[in-house]
Amino acid sequence: LSAVTATLAAATRAVVRVAHPTGPATVGPVIVLAGLHGDLRAATPAAASWLAAVEDAAPGRFSQTLYAVVAQAHAAASGTARARMRDAGNNWVMLQASRLITGDDPEQMVVTVEPATTHELAGLLLMAYGVTARERDVCLEVLSGNPTAEIARHLFISPHTVHDHLKSVFEKVGVGSRGELVARLVA
Repeated sequence: LSAVTATLAAATRAVVRVAHPTGPATVGPVIVLAGLHGDLRAATPAAASWLAAVEDAAPGRFSQTLYAVVAQAHAAASGTARARMRDAGNNWVMLQASRLITGDDPEQMVVTVEPATTHELAGLLLMAYGVTARERDVCLEVLSGNPTAEIARHLFISPHTVHDHLKSVFEKVGVGSRGELVARLVA
């Protein structure tokens, strides 16, 4: 496993950078209702056309992701879970499943599909670089354009600690400045 980890991380970084999020190419919200086992019960018109495109491009991709996110939401105390997947255009999208409160079927879930945000994709890319959770928090603040003092205030750490985290991130990502970091993560 250790022999292929570096290769897998490099491949993940390349794949995340290549696809730019454009989201579902439909008009209207992509929303489906699903049962406890990921069985599709209803969909918006936009969801139906989006699902058809995904099924043509990658048969079973949505069904597997739907099953997983519904199972996670059912098991979660909050009744909500998120998962990401590639759509028919090979763009990243986020699925969010939430338990519906209904008298008819308490196991019914609503699942929304939205384009993955820059921060979500950057978070995925940073995981591939081996960045810690706190370093990721600092990077996301940098992506938002916040200066060191504001980052420190938002994260309740000292400006010196912000610089330490950034130095560590620069080394892991292979960049030398904030500008290079942003370019590497969103380009």
